[in-house]
Amino acid sequence: MASSLYRLCFPAACLLLATALFGSFAFPARGADMSGGELLAALRQGGLIIYFRHADTGPATPEPPSVQIERCETQRNLNDNGRAQAREIGAQFRRLGIPVGKVLSSRFCRCVDTAQLAFGRHEVAQVLTGVRRGPECADARRSASEGLRALLSTPPPEGENLVLVSHGFNLRDLEGVYLGTQGEAAVYRADGRGGYALLARILPEAWASLDQTAR
Repeated sequence: MASSLYRLCFPAACLLLATALFGSFAFPARGADMSGGELLAALRQGGLIIYFRHADTGPATPEPPSVQIERCETQRNLNDNGRAQAREIGAQFRRLGIPVGKVLSSRFCRCVDTAQLAFGRHEVAQVLTGVRRGPECADARRSASEGLRALLSTPPPEGENLVLVSHGFNLRDLEGVYLGTQGEAAVYRADGRGGYALLARILPEAWASLDQTAR
């Protein structure tokens, strides 16, 4: 039964329906007001959770019903720009001295590849993997949202940042925050009491000038 539910709800042919419905709107970034030197200092200190939407794939078109989670060739994957984008994000993290601990990824290849190209490692996390939008998968979506809530509300080890690489609508489902640009990141701080706050949103190209805006 669990296997059937997984096949029904997770290898989502309509994975990007949410993008089609919500992609033209900017959802409010509640509390996302940290920037410049304060943001860079916080990132360098560690203890934050950085949620990335996967890097560029070109147009975010729905995947066909034949998509298979185990086969990258059946999925929408990173294009040349997306691969370069992921590598550049990783290079900027190293240049800026931003420490990275665990890197968790959706099972979809575009997320795994983003994690690997940027940070050289990943662990698959089912709660970060896309879930179909149909009513038959409401419980699976609820479970994924609760799993993501647990990740955002758990402080990483001291001196490390937790990196999550997932999809745009997973965060929207939980938070109402939609990362409309592929490669965009949302930075959170867990409060240690089961809650968390959104500190900033960072476009993929903005990492390169983060230290300049800090001056």
